[in-house]
Amino acid sequence: MELRKMLKVMIRLSGGKRKDKKPLVTLVLEKCREESILGATVTQCQFGYGETEYRSRALRSLKDLPVIIEIVDDPIAIQELIPKLKEIIEEDGLITIEEVMAV
Repeated sequence: MELRKMLKVMIRLSGGKRKDKKPLVTLVLEKCREESILGATVTQCQFGYGETEYRSRALRSLKDLPVIIEIVDDPIAIQELIPKLKEIIEEDGLITIEEVMAV
């Protein structure tokens, strides 16, 4: 197996955020499929804090809990995807990128 350098994008946003009546999570995944990105994983969080504080599921609506979308692909594909993601997310989330090694 040969290791190769890839980029991992992590997007943090509220699960309840919408644009054009669609959840941002759905729009991000649709864009990834459209751009033939290798894959994306969405994780819904139970707790966290940042601009707003997130509490347990018992205290908040499930749809408003924060989500993390993790995307991994080769650097060229990610570099082409980032402007499109920024257009979707605008000021409603945080995008981070880091180099990872994959097999």
